[in-house]
Amino acid sequence: MNTLESLVLLASLFLSVALVAGNNLSACVGTLIGSRVIGKWEGILIGIAGYVAGLLIQGSSMIRVSRLLFPSATPGLVTVALIATIIVFIAGNSFKVPISLSMSLVGLIIGISISRHMPIDSRYAFTVVGMWFVAPVISILIAGVSVRAISASRPRDVWRRASTYKLLLLLSSFLAAYTLGANTIGVVVSVAGFSIQNVVVAILAIPAGSYFLSRGSLQRIGSGMFSLRYSNAFATLMDSVLLVEAATLFGLPLSNTQALSSALFGAGISYRERFLSAKPFLLIVLGWAAATMISFTIGLLV
Repeated sequence: MNTLESLVLLASLFLSVALVAGNNLSACVGTLIGSRVIGKWEGILIGIAGYVAGLLIQGSSMIRVSRLLFPSATPGLVTVALIATIIVFIAGNSFKVPISLSMSLVGLIIGISISRHMPIDSRYAFTVVGMWFVAPVISILIAGVSVRAISASRPRDVWRRASTYKLLLLLSSFLAAYTLGANTIGVVVSVAGFSIQNVVVAILAIPAGSYFLSRGSLQRIGSGMFSLRYSNAFATLMDSVLLVEAATLFGLPLSNTQALSSALFGAGISYRERFLSAKPFLLIVLGWAAATMISFTIGLLV
């Protein structure tokens, strides 16, 4: 690989990681900032710290994705996969449809591998796709049960409870960023090659994306469905954290956006009052399916 090809690959990796970091930052720490538990800059720093920690500690576990679904991929094919995924991601966001970059990337590399007759692990591929259907259902159920249980409790000291939930929100927000760094950013880096050079590029891209590309995603995902209380925000964040962390332990790519959106929907339908709008959630689901299928088709045509 010549110098120009190497630079293009590194630039594609940088932009991919920056988009992931920026698009998901508000989903991780937006509740903290919006409720004024902490300020904007403190929230950004918590998100960056979580991303970097997750990538460094558990990101290498996502090497399974490239090893089993994109074997023998050349640097040129990796660059094409990253650039095509970036285009699909930007196109989706231009229509204000939240799209998982990791799901699009996985769909695309599977398409490329099939078209190039690479020996992919079909069992692993079916496990990944099956999990994309099962995880949202689990997330909805867990969040619904959790929020109902929290709402049914009657604390004696309301102010003390609020203070406790603020601390728990700080922890869960950091963990949400951590799991995203370990899973989604780990997937992107693993596809590019989990080398020291690529990890350094990813770490540089994280603060750049977090600062310049972090507006609006939580508003589309959360506020469009229902107003978050501290307790509900904590329950939904921890729901998504546990699911994504479980997937990471098994080396399976799972979108934080998918897990969090499903948890938010589950928390919303747990209320008896009719204030939940299903339209944003349905739009997100359609975005997941459409982006993944489009990416897969592009991969077949590459």
